[in-house]
Amino acid sequence: MAVHCSFDSQAFRTALGTFTTGVTVITTQVEDGSPIGITVNSFNSDSLNPPMVLWSLAKNARSLPVFTRAGKRGPGGEYACGLSSSHCG
Repeated sequence: MAVHCSFDSQAFRTALGTFTTGVTVITTQVEDGSPIGITVNSFNSDSLNPPMVLWSLAKNARSLPVFTRAGKRGPGGEYACGLSSSHCG
């Protein structure tokens, strides 16, 4: 079932424009549905239209096969990105 969400491109631009670097958590699920996540600092804005972000994972990362499979599941992605704000701590 497709889920349609409203999207505010200006809010997306503002949020990513103020996020210079820091802690980002990328999560997905393994084949049995169990969650898996990684912490990255290679996160940045790639496009506003369509809205896309870019993050990098080392070729020798143990979680690479899981995230590679998740990326092949089609449009809409199978990832969640969590950003920490300045008042988190």
